[in-house]
Amino acid sequence: MKRIAVIVFCVLMLASAAFAQEMTEVRDQASIFEKGYILVKGKSATGQEESMAERAAVVIAQRNLLETIQGLNLAGETSIVNNVGMRDIINTKVVGRLRGATPVKVVFDEAKGNAVAWVRYNLKGTGGLYDAAAPVLQGTPAKLGLEELPAFKPETAPAPQPKTYDGLIVIVEGTGFKPALANRIVTESQDILFEPSKVSPRMLIERGCGGYTTTQDKAKALLASWGSKSPLVVKCVKVMKGTEAVISVKDATVIFEQDQKTNMLPQAKVVFVL
Repeated sequence: MKRIAVIVFCVLMLASAAFAQEMTEVRDQASIFEKGYILVKGKSATGQEESMAERAAVVIAQRNLLETIQGLNLAGETSIVNNVGMRDIINTKVVGRLRGATPVKVVFDEAKGNAVAWVRYNLKGTGGLYDAAAPVLQGTPAKLGLEELPAFKPETAPAPQPKTYDGLIVIVEGTGFKPALANRIVTESQDILFEPSKVSPRMLIERGCGGYTTTQDKAKALLASWGSKSPLVVKCVKVMKGTEAVISVKDATVIFEQDQKTNMLPQAKVVFVL
């Protein structure tokens, strides 16, 4: 009987360890924006009772989560922590949500007397970061620390297109482009084609400033989940300030004309291929 108890205990310990290790933190910028959430862990000190260890692990995880949020790219070369408006939002809205958030997982190691807690925070959806940050993101460019540029308007009619496009894929691979809460698409003539203020409030919460993937196939699949059947693919010619994808006036003219038909930009049917 004693031997059976020992075996059961060992199995439970191994299962607990595997359960704790199967999750991977999501803390680097590219992964956060591609996956659409932040996932961090907190680990308590050893030699504690279960309730105390679990509580300590959750607090540490929440602290790590807050640090990760503050370090996210906002726009241009500015991070959230360096923007006064966003700092206020983090302090008034996000911190309260984090304190009330239920951890994804908490595992107690009885042998060591410590715990590991996992906490997740979504970028999109009700209660997510885009939801909290909407007042700043949809305000003036100055609120984001960006230069206000004129809205793009074609000077010439676009060439006839073979079909109607209802989504946009921007290839930024190899350009140094950085995913951010407020990525913009700018033309070579220094006009704005796409930015948070051009996205409908509801779509900004649901989709942010679009999606981020690593291949065109993934981008098409993501757009398909948003109802896009025929996306237009354009290449970024250069990047400004790290977070602004610059495209040709010719491509911008086509996008503008197609947007008049399908309303893809206000719906944030835009995906950047990193």
